[in-house]
Amino acid sequence: MDERHANAREQFFAAIRTLAASTGSIQTRVIDATQSILQVTIDEFEGDSELKIKFARLLDLLAVDDQDDLETVAVENAARMTDFEAVRVADLICDIYYDLG
Repeated sequence: MDERHANAREQFFAAIRTLAASTGSIQTRVIDATQSILQVTIDEFEGDSELKIKFARLLDLLAVDDQDDLETVAVENAARMTDFEAVRVADLICDIYYDLG
């Protein structure tokens, strides 16, 4: 098994499992998945520019920036997403996990 992105793979798998297993709205599922996503840092994708860009895009969609409480900011923004925006985030989470495979 490739250990290069082991933490990211584990966290994205947990996020996808959360997206798939929840019975809540898509926004609720994205909020729940965000907890796993925020366990990953952009530094984990050093040397893989495509994954780094996709991960940065995901963080941008969650509107995560340099604030002290990243989880609170991401959760608040996910709660305000339209269904379309939340589905885009969920699709990107799945795309990144597939690329990590």
